Amino acid sequence: MVEAIKLYTSGEYGLKHQDWHLDHATNKVRDIMPALDAAIASINTDVLRIADVGAGVGGVVVETVKQLTQNYQNLVVDAVGFEISPYAVKTGRELFPNLDLRQKFFESSDGPFDVVLFIDVLEHLENPWEMLRIARDTSEYIIVRQPLLDNFSTFRHNNYSNQRETWGHIGYFNYYSFMDMAKATGWHPVKVDLVAGWELAENQGKVISSIHSFFTKTNRILASHFLSGFYLNGVFQRC
Repeated sequence: MVEAIKLYTSGEYGLKHQDWHLDHATNKVRDIMPALDAAIASINTDVLRIADVGAGVGGVVVETVKQLTQNYQNLVVDAVGFEISPYAVKTGRELFPNLDLRQKFFESSDGPFDVVLFIDVLEHLENPWEMLRIARDTSEYIIVRQPLLDNFSTFRHNNYSNQRETWGHIGYFNYYSFMDMAKATGWHPVKVDLVAGWELAENQGKVISSIHSFFTKTNRILASHFLSGFYLNGVFQRC
């Protein structure tokens, strides 16, 4: 655990990714909007309590609040970000002084929330199973934007060291393994989309291989195991 978090608490990750992926925030939120809409449709509330775990500098949660308040004019969004890197939190508080950004591990006592966000986060954790159990203690719903790194491309290129050292990726999931982990930790899928890399908001309009496109249309789950770049985006409800 100590070695895994050192990448973030030591400042090493921030040196490699100095903007903490802030420029991707808008497109990430576009990717999870169908899941957010599905969650809101099931929650009868005028105040939506959201926690963003692994918030970085807070770009995703700030953009989430912005989009939701635009789309749901009578909805008040009460948002909190949780981040262990002191460097990211310092920057985030400077960028977004009105955001409640907390430098701490996410714990069961931090709730209750209506929705917990895991946006490109669980692959960074040594024990994502325990994190999902903690989320279950605090929230009725989770929303994930989860890269499926357990694919043939990662294996063929032996890309594990690069994923770990450059991106901090140490958790590898495919569609089936992630869905099983969610089930085992007490989460039921409400709306889940298996999204090819070229279908993500940030890649809209890019030219794709006709072979990859045909493979995906024929068997999307199988394609996600052989091709790189697939994401599992969706909302899960506590069982």
